[in-house]
Amino acid sequence: MEKFRKIRLRYFSRKDRKLSTPAVLFLLLLLIPGSFYPQPINRKALFLGNSYTYVNNLPGLVAALAHFAGDSLFFGSNTPGGYTLGWQPIAHATDPVSLAKIHEQSWDFVVLQEQSQIPAIPILRDSCMIPGSQSLFDSVKSVNPCSRVLFYLTWGRRYGGIQCFVPNYCSPNFTDFNQMQDSLTMAYKMVADSLSSWIAPVGVAWRLVIGTTGMVLHDADDSHPNLKGSYLAACVFYAVIFGKHSHGIAYTAGLSPDTANILQQAADSITFGYAAHWNLNNDIPGAAFIPTLSSGTLYTQNLSTGAGSWFWDFGDGQTSTLFEPVHVYSASGSFPVRLRACNSCFCDSVTHPVVVTGVGIQTPVNEPADITPVGPDESGIITLLNFPGDGTLFLYSAKGECTGIYPVHSGKTLVPLIEHGMWLWKLSTRDSKIAAAGKIVR
Repeated sequence: MEKFRKIRLRYFSRKDRKLSTPAVLFLLLLLIPGSFYPQPINRKALFLGNSYTYVNNLPGLVAALAHFAGDSLFFGSNTPGGYTLGWQPIAHATDPVSLAKIHEQSWDFVVLQEQSQIPAIPILRDSCMIPGSQSLFDSVKSVNPCSRVLFYLTWGRRYGGIQCFVPNYCSPNFTDFNQMQDSLTMAYKMVADSLSSWIAPVGVAWRLVIGTTGMVLHDADDSHPNLKGSYLAACVFYAVIFGKHSHGIAYTAGLSPDTANILQQAADSITFGYAAHWNLNNDIPGAAFIPTLSSGTLYTQNLSTGAGSWFWDFGDGQTSTLFEPVHVYSASGSFPVRLRACNSCFCDSVTHPVVVTGVGIQTPVNEPADITPVGPDESGIITLLNFPGDGTLFLYSAKGECTGIYPVHSGKTLVPLIEHGMWLWKLSTRDSKIAAAGKIVR
């Protein structure tokens, strides 16, 4: 793993570009975490950019890839030549057409592409790109808080050089493509991180293909993309927007199958191999839990992240919306326990099978200790027989709702008055391991 980490970092920096065979693309693809998702997906995306988006009809290429993969992309666009995110008077942030298009649909994604030089010119990056991005982000979220702003990370000029957007607003003198790409990548990453937004890492995929194959992706002006460059960009956007690999899609846009294959693999390698770096799925909660069974009673440890609501299905027709419910099964059997964790926009789910045996038989979790709670006495003290140590006692109502957490010292704990009825309990040791669990009937 450490060796792979060192290899993959080469595609973010110009310091090491010794790999030179298309076979590297295939090897990286094998290391991509993730799965193929065969079910069709429908997405709506708005592209706000300029000629880098307009040339070769990038949104149309993405839609074609989606169609051939069994998915669908409904898209809109506004891509006037030379347009920026924040430089007046050619700024999407204040353009009536762009703002109207943002309001046209409840878009899944709104793609923002800055003018190709501005991110590499620090003064314009800070005074135009950053505030323009913030303004557009606010506009998008005001229409639909669940729309995702997706930054289109573009590529450097073929030979680098000094880039002047207007006189007196120029970049450093970049020695080559890679040095300019470093500057662009840093700028887009900085802006996207500040807004917790996704990135389509097109320029980084360009670096990978150019560095490993020598393929020319620039048009004759050494700035705009040729068809290969646009197709590679489309593969990256397909992977990001649909969360699926582009490799294997039959649509080639007229390129040779071998060329399309190389570009698809590069897009997938950069997108999925570095998904966290590009903030992909950073707004989706992660559902996770640990089930523990004792005598037909299920105890849940909720390890979900980024969620504010939970829905449990215990597999026997019973459900709960508690954070960590306790559930009593009425019969033995195998049950799929499913947790769906959600935030205000998105959900994630996970399922663990549990096998329930010996319903009604009081069996301690860890043999041979037969730990039994006695009490509470008149002072409110519960004594845990056969447990002389320290730990924590959890009490639950018959519905599985936690009603109290009490520290245990030398096998005793002080609890408030327990009403008559059935109560569930769980005892954990000092290292948070479950020592015993069961029921109390008063």
